[in-house]
Amino acid sequence: MSDHTRHSDERSALLERPRSMSSTELRGYVLMAASALGFATNSACVKALANAGLPALEIVLLRSIVQLSLGLLGCLAHRTSPLGPTNNPVAFRWLVARGLFGAFGNACFFYSVSVMPLADATVVFFTGPVFSALFAKLLLGEPYDRFDRLLSVVCLSGIVLVVQPGMLFGSGGGGGGSGDETLDDRMARGAGAALVGAMSGALAYCSVRKAGSAVHAMVHVVWFGMLSLVGSSVALYFSGGARLPTGTYEWTVAAALGLFAFLGQALLNRGLQLVPAGPGMLVRNLDVVFAFVFGVAVFGERTDGLKVLGAITIVLCTVAMGVRKWRA
Repeated sequence: MSDHTRHSDERSALLERPRSMSSTELRGYVLMAASALGFATNSACVKALANAGLPALEIVLLRSIVQLSLGLLGCLAHRTSPLGPTNNPVAFRWLVARGLFGAFGNACFFYSVSVMPLADATVVFFTGPVFSALFAKLLLGEPYDRFDRLLSVVCLSGIVLVVQPGMLFGSGGGGGGSGDETLDDRMARGAGAALVGAMSGALAYCSVRKAGSAVHAMVHVVWFGMLSLVGSSVALYFSGGARLPTGTYEWTVAAALGLFAFLGQALLNRGLQLVPAGPGMLVRNLDVVFAFVFGVAVFGERTDGLKVLGAITIVLCTVAMGVRKWRA
């Protein structure tokens, strides 16, 4: 197989489909939209547990336990080995890479949600498609031209509007904090973690594409959950251990956290296999809308015109980049 043919296969949907919109592709977009709602609900659970005093690493651990358990049950139901394609070394390596990148990116995002408003953390994290475009050029051979680079710069300016660093917007950024740490400090750390998480998540999505249809969607969920469980357990051990959730409320939210994480991951992995990566990830931008709704309606978070403008800038840039790749 020539390099041109191989790269063309990796850029297209993983399941064969006609050029026009098919029922299979439409189902993929519906699954991607449902995954956005699942991830947004999962993020709201993270915020609720963080507000209750649970550290980010423990929240990652709780999610991993539930997600891994449900993933194993899913593999059993589909009669699929959770080990993945061990007879296909290339696909297996990308399966492991997807789990590692996904677990690290997830931990970074959870930390950002714990220290900054839910909507802000989600918006910064959703710069992922910008990084996906860059990594897709390196890994999948997709084009990344001058206009893509311009969109990337404009997208980063949107992050500045969302985070509002104190050096540009006055002392304390969006306002003062408590104790010795200002809100600006927390926003900077949270935004940095969300950006790193976005980069790691972009690599995870490219890894799903590289692994191809040889890896069942449930197997991706299992490896993501397993590697996340191992990583968070080791980190908690060296950081002094974890505390269990207390009371019915915390346990209920923790269970919902894992459930919606599982649903989001399963729907996302399956959706990515049915639609091209670029247009499919555009649908995931619905997560930003859901995050703003949850942030305001559930957690009483305040926003302002600059934050909204920054969020719109980021979403428009990622949409424009995806549409261009779809047309190409």
